[in-house]
Amino acid sequence: MIDITTETKTGADCSGSSGGSNRVLTLSNTGKTSQPGFLIYVSGLALTLTTEYTVVHNSTSSTITFLNGMWDDMTIIVNYFQKRTTVEQYETKRDDIEDIITDNGYVCVLTRQTETTDVTGGVTAISEEEYDIWTLIQDITRKDRQIHDMGLAVPGNSKAFFFWEYPDSITGNGVLYIDPGDIIKYKNDKWRVEKILSQHQADNNEIFRTGIIKKIDLDEDA
Repeated sequence: MIDITTETKTGADCSGSSGGSNRVLTLSNTGKTSQPGFLIYVSGLALTLTTEYTVVHNSTSSTITFLNGMWDDMTIIVNYFQKRTTVEQYETKRDDIEDIITDNGYVCVLTRQTETTDVTGGVTAISEEEYDIWTLIQDITRKDRQIHDMGLAVPGNSKAFFFWEYPDSITGNGVLYIDPGDIIKYKNDKWRVEKILSQHQADNNEIFRTGIIKKIDLDEDA
């Protein structure tokens, strides 16, 4: 993603002493700047690259060196494009989908069962942990071709959208990642996570998860 940025400075923001040459100004960019669209004005006059200034384009804190004398009371305006970093891009996408889920979904209680087995593999105990989560549940439609092709478009099944990760600040019980077998309850309705369809990626980072959930009876042994 490309951002257009304008910074207004004075000569006093540069290194060195008033009136000196080769004074350096450090920009506040958090994404890499580029020469196309990079414009510098000093006291209203546009400067020319290599004859009046040089620049080092960094991922953060690009630097401009003014080759001629620069006085502290001179006004400097810098216009530039910067590429947002990968971290900013995928974090923004996570925030966007989480806003959609919280705006259109609701808070559910997720129950996860853990089995304890003996040396022969027999189940000796079953424990349960509960977590608060946000989820958005939708009916399966004809447009969900992948779900139909997988044979999952059956009565009682729905499509659900989940955060890529639920932090302790939401769950109240540690960090949680949705897995098949988890039980979700909202008011008098109860579903089991049957399958995680996809873990949607951007820049090799997970953004959100979609899954198939099956409606179950409250008195059903989950």
